[in-house]
Amino acid sequence: MSGAPASAAGGAVREASPFARRLVTWGVRRRGVVLGAALAAAALGGAGGARLYGDLRSGLEELLPDGAPSVVAVRTLGPLLHTVTHLSVVFQGRDGDALGRLADDAAARIRALPRDLVETVEYRTDELEAFARRFGGLYLDVRDLDEIQARLDRRVAWEKRRANPLLGLLEDEDAAPAPPLELSDIERKYAAVQGLSRFRSGYFQTPDGRILVLLVRPPQSATGLESNQRLLAAVRREVEALEPVRYDPAIRVGYDGEVATLVEEQGALASDLASSAAVVLVLVTLVMWLYFRRWSAMAAIFGALGVGCALTFGLARLLVGYLNANTAFLGSIVVGNGVHVSIVAVARYLEERRRGLGLEDALAVAWSRTAAATFVASFAAALSYACLAATDFRGFSQFGLIGGTGMALCWATAYLLLPSLLAWLDAGRPVGPAPRRHRLLGAWSAALARRHGRALRVGSLALAALAAAGVLAYRGDPVEYDLSKLRAARSARSGAQYWGARVDEVFREYLTPIVVHARTAAELDRVVAELERARAALGPADPLREVRTVASLVPPDQEAKLPRLARLRDSLGDARLARLDPATRALALRLRPPVDLRPVTLADVPAALRLPLVERDGTVGRVALAFPRKVGLLNPQEMQGMTALVRDAVARAGASAQPVGQALLFVDIATAILRDGPVAAALSLAAVVALVALALRRLAPVAQVAGSLLLGVAWLVGAAAWAGVKLNFLNFVVLPITFGIGVDYAVNIVQRFRADGEGSLERVLGETGGAVALCSLTTVIGYASLLVADNRALRGFGLLASLGEVSCVAAGLLALPAWLLRGAGSEGAAGAAPGAAA
Repeated sequence: MSGAPASAAGGAVREASPFARRLVTWGVRRRGVVLGAALAAAALGGAGGARLYGDLRSGLEELLPDGAPSVVAVRTLGPLLHTVTHLSVVFQGRDGDALGRLADDAAARIRALPRDLVETVEYRTDELEAFARRFGGLYLDVRDLDEIQARLDRRVAWEKRRANPLLGLLEDEDAAPAPPLELSDIERKYAAVQGLSRFRSGYFQTPDGRILVLLVRPPQSATGLESNQRLLAAVRREVEALEPVRYDPAIRVGYDGEVATLVEEQGALASDLASSAAVVLVLVTLVMWLYFRRWSAMAAIFGALGVGCALTFGLARLLVGYLNANTAFLGSIVVGNGVHVSIVAVARYLEERRRGLGLEDALAVAWSRTAAATFVASFAAALSYACLAATDFRGFSQFGLIGGTGMALCWATAYLLLPSLLAWLDAGRPVGPAPRRHRLLGAWSAALARRHGRALRVGSLALAALAAAGVLAYRGDPVEYDLSKLRAARSARSGAQYWGARVDEVFREYLTPIVVHARTAAELDRVVAELERARAALGPADPLREVRTVASLVPPDQEAKLPRLARLRDSLGDARLARLDPATRALALRLRPPVDLRPVTLADVPAALRLPLVERDGTVGRVALAFPRKVGLLNPQEMQGMTALVRDAVARAGASAQPVGQALLFVDIATAILRDGPVAAALSLAAVVALVALALRRLAPVAQVAGSLLLGVAWLVGAAAWAGVKLNFLNFVVLPITFGIGVDYAVNIVQRFRADGEGSLERVLGETGGAVALCSLTTVIGYASLLVADNRALRGFGLLASLGEVSCVAAGLLALPAWLLRGAGSEGAAGAAPGAAA
């Protein structure tokens, strides 16, 4: 009995390659130099990584390539135009008058802020109402003016006949009813003027006084985080300095608009990163302790992983420079996946130590027997990420570049540093027998494969067929356009999304338009003409409420309208008004033009209407604003419809013009996902299979590994299809990276099974299977840590990616052994003794 371990140890030593022995010997004997260099590299990389995480950019345009039309428009037009974005300050309370006093005081303080923060503050309708009273008649159509005059003349004639003392001699005239002075049909055609009457007491306030809104506009359309943070912080300080509860004890104050949304999403992203990192570190440490129960082994694993991660994100600082909404959480993923290599290598090292080898011999054997499999696994993952990096969509390409670099560096640092780390931390420490828990999974899995192999094979294929049925049965648009489902959940409960619904109660219209900027005024006129023709053809399906230009602010045909308005005023003299009933008199007063009526000019138009149509250098006539008809969040059809409508008008006009707006950004993102996502997934699968074929070089093991991977992915896709999961800019990367990471488990098991022989399934699953399960668990932890995120896009990604991991490891530990035994022809009997011994 005593000779068996020695014999086994001697055979194992012969398994170590000369290269592995030389590398291990060098690492052990030069460990001081190696670890010193690693510490310096980690410090340098960590400094770069800290700067990288200090530059988070959550804007949608950061996901698209720089050359995307919507991104070019955002970046080129921002400095040229006055902003159409805003910060909404929302007061909600019980005392409407108190809210008005608070709004007056808050507006005064906010207007006193520096001009580089605040350009305008809008919260009252006074200027708009005064403008409408003086010039409103000039905005009516000539035919409508004639119709108003005709109705007024009929009423005046009736009043004259009623006042005639001979009225009693006319039998029929006494019974004639008064012609109504009804103009609601005409007023409905001019919604902008009519809409002012819905506000309470001249404030942007609901009729019941519960909600009041101030619109704070920055000097230009800034999508950068810093400027928006400064604006929101400054406005918060001014509002809080007023102590709003002194005005109304029941008051609540909230913030909405593009400014608040960007800052809120950025803050939620940073908070989610911190919580995710904490969960990963705690849980990975816990499961590794439960598996290894050896602090020296764990310290070596974390040391190699830490250097790999530091170098990854330090290099990302040089190659990319910042993090976007997709790449921000890669830290958890790189930790969860990058640790696989060290886990497998250290587990094999401890196995060889238990077989009687010394430290250097055990390291050399572990290096030799795991390097190829972990190389395939790690670089398959790296290739999958690299396939994402080959796309134009930056949400994919930057994710792929950083993730692929991380997988490669974590493999390299593991094999370069583990000999030195283990020689420093583990030398002289005794190694006891393998805990029984390590082999329980292998014994159970192997016994299941031997006794129920046929059922496992049939069941795995049945699940694949069910998955295919789920894909075929999928209905609806596969892309998620609902932005509310991609934002922080807190936003809907108490943040910008919640307060945005309150803003909608006040205005009852969409405030932020699509902006169209043309090179010349003539080109803009052609675009607007095409757009209006297309809108007319759509009829009730038109997604736009209004297309506003400078030309629409300065009414046409003023020369024809002025004499008509003068006659209308003469018809509404004081003597005639005195004879009308109060309700009709109030309406007539609204109709009566002012004495000093003159043609309106652009300078007369209130700034709230004028500034968005005038460029910052004073140029006019090159900007149009297309306002959505929808109130609240836009659905996919509305965003796509508006985007197509505006872009098609530009194309048909043959004009040099750029439309810009959030709807265009999101439609471009959806287009990029559908264009680049399938390509990245296909490239990833092809690259992974090619790498496996190069590494294993035999058809049978390649087919076994690829089959196990495809089974796991099929189960993932089918489960997602049956659950009705929609694709977004984040979760589409699940499929490509699952190809790269999911192959890890099958490769390690198949290679170990080939090396140890067909009768060794229990030992393979007991040793390698346990390490594979631990690897999968760390990956699931990395993904599942995102389930604590407040951002719903991150949560959805974490859930889908975790499901992919579970599917692939289940295929590797349950279905794959059954297929391996079928190929080996040893199903049903041979494993009884080894299983019992295990």
